[in-house]
Amino acid sequence: MDIIFRGQHLEIPGPFKTYANDHLAKISRYLPSADHAIVDVRREAKGDEGRYVVQVTVSANGSYLRAEERNFDLTAAIDACSDVLARQVKRFKEKRLLRSERRVSKEERLPGASEGDEPVLPPDAELIEGRVVRKKKFSMKPMTEAEAIEQMELLGHNFFLFQDTDKDTLALLYRRQDGDYGMILPETE
Repeated sequence: MDIIFRGQHLEIPGPFKTYANDHLAKISRYLPSADHAIVDVRREAKGDEGRYVVQVTVSANGSYLRAEERNFDLTAAIDACSDVLARQVKRFKEKRLLRSERRVSKEERLPGASEGDEPVLPPDAELIEGRVVRKKKFSMKPMTEAEAIEQMELLGHNFFLFQDTDKDTLALLYRRQDGDYGMILPETE
């Protein structure tokens, strides 16, 4: 597994790179499909008084595992990241094993969802305008709803935008308050 180090406005020390290589190599033993890992390091505040923020993103055949930790010590931050990633790898492997057992139809995966259902805003709803404070670009591989749910859970996000292979369009998957999932699809004419 290739490990890429990126420091934001700081120089990453050589001993830290060696230490991080040793800890992240353990993850590649448990997840052989891991292509590369990107280790981003930055400081929260200016100068030497701020905590380090270490973010590790591991790519494994189009799936991404990510951990971010903050600490005043770089080695403690990479230790915490490797622990988080180890738990994510375990969950990732368990879900892959279970996926082969849960071959169910689309209607069983999303009960109660029909093609014609559209959410309706209440008449007293107001739209609030804001401004875009961050833009993010990422590569998008086509996947099924089950793969999108798995990827969203691995990243720990509440929503996930993906290219739906079944409908051949973009789809937005989100976690509902009751723990189930919802999906927003564009209307095709």
